[in-house]
Amino acid sequence: MTELVSSFDKNIFCFDANYIRNKFAAIHFIKQNNKVLIVDTATNHSAKRFLNTLHTMNIAPESVEWILLTHVHLDHAGGAGLLMRMCPNAQLAVHARGARHMVNPEALWASVVSVYGKEEAEKQYGQLIPVDENRIVAVGEGEIISFQNRKLQIFDAPGHANHHIVIFDEESKSFFTGDAFGIAYPELTNEDGEFIFISSTPTQFEPVKFDTTIKKIMEQKPQSCFLTHFSKIMNVEKNGYELLKQLDEYVTITQQTKNCESQQDQIREKLFELLYKKLEKTNLSISRREFGNLLSLDLSLNAQGLEYWNNKISK
Repeated sequence: MTELVSSFDKNIFCFDANYIRNKFAAIHFIKQNNKVLIVDTATNHSAKRFLNTLHTMNIAPESVEWILLTHVHLDHAGGAGLLMRMCPNAQLAVHARGARHMVNPEALWASVVSVYGKEEAEKQYGQLIPVDENRIVAVGEGEIISFQNRKLQIFDAPGHANHHIVIFDEESKSFFTGDAFGIAYPELTNEDGEFIFISSTPTQFEPVKFDTTIKKIMEQKPQSCFLTHFSKIMNVEKNGYELLKQLDEYVTITQQTKNCESQQDQIREKLFELLYKKLEKTNLSISRREFGNLLSLDLSLNAQGLEYWNNKISK
């Protein structure tokens, strides 16, 4: 087994896409009867390394039957077009609202450029490759993906994005959650469990919908969840209640700063303080500086998303 791949029960694997840094973004895949189903693709930059890794496991690109996208944000779907090109037998399953962005990624690219700027967007994601619409399956609430006699059920999961789904694997009794059940980095995990936090990135954060999605996941009583950022978590009930609490805390912070001149900076600062206070209640010994560096990108994007949401509801 390559050092980039972690293996779990029920033939589930995690590939570290090495996007931004190690153990930041995962490509999960299921191997069944030497066929493969992939959940999320990371970016173009990881696609070839991922297929090379499959090769070391004696898996050919032709063995990939399904690529499932939790949503079309580029750290989850930026490499989908390239992987589809290199995996000729694969079908791409994506939320109906996201399918058009896979066929024609121009609007998606424009949105990313508006957040990151053109130079940084190109550096992080490379050139987006369209997917043949005849190879795309638009999926929604209650639909079943059948993979080698293994059933994966789709749940609509807005809150982080309107085009978000989560995928319940009946074999492992686990969800693949994308960003719909938070972010939990290995550096912040100890014997007490995971340190988890909400992702409120722009531009479709909706706290009420997010609340419904988290509760929907919890109601299924999954044994575990596989997060794109980053991989397997247990303690689903405990983590779920923490995420629900954070939604309220994020909203409160946004309301507290709504009349500030530099709202986004104020939100970012208050988010940092909120999360660092939670960290101090754990047994982790990490300095404010280290914690700030680790969460730097997430704090910035979350603050942007909360400011955008506040401006939208204030109109």
